[in-house]
Amino acid sequence: MNRRDFLKYAAAATLGMYINPFDESIAKASVLETAEPVIYKRLLQFTEYEKRLSTEFIVIHHTVYPGDEHSDVDTTATDIHELHQKKNKWAGIGYHYLIRKDGMIERGRLPDMVGAHALHHNLNSVGICLAGNFEIGKPTKAQMRSVKELTAWLCRKYDLDPYKEGTIVGHRDLNDTKCPGENLYRRLDDIRSFCINN
Repeated sequence: MNRRDFLKYAAAATLGMYINPFDESIAKASVLETAEPVIYKRLLQFTEYEKRLSTEFIVIHHTVYPGDEHSDVDTTATDIHELHQKKNKWAGIGYHYLIRKDGMIERGRLPDMVGAHALHHNLNSVGICLAGNFEIGKPTKAQMRSVKELTAWLCRKYDLDPYKEGTIVGHRDLNDTKCPGENLYRRLDDIRSFCINN
């Protein structure tokens, strides 16, 4: 049983439902629409921020530390939180979610709050960041699995249409940057396809 199926049946059990493991149509209709991927919530202290009034699209990012453009390293939401507070003087981590190289999803900024991840586009977007420099490295299989599941869940949560142009974008589609790196940017269609088919 894969991770997605496990989550599906675990959610069903929590809701007191029985789902025949072989009846995919019932499973998708009743559980997949509510099943949230496993998200690790960090105790991050923010200075101030405001609630986001609408959610119209999802922005995909990668991490590249200043002065460290030639390495592809893992990082944590806590590390980014401290960097964004100390260096950028922001309320805290600008991304709503960080996906580690092992596929772990860490929550950054609270999901319904305005982020600080895409200049002039934060009031109505969710930011997902994958740890690594994807100009020189490639996202891991675990990261790709997690970003697909997280993005599909967010599309359901906020009633976003993955078919619609501009719903799932790379940071470079909005600002003058290489983010999320060429090796992740070329995989955005894989993410969109997963959202459409799940």
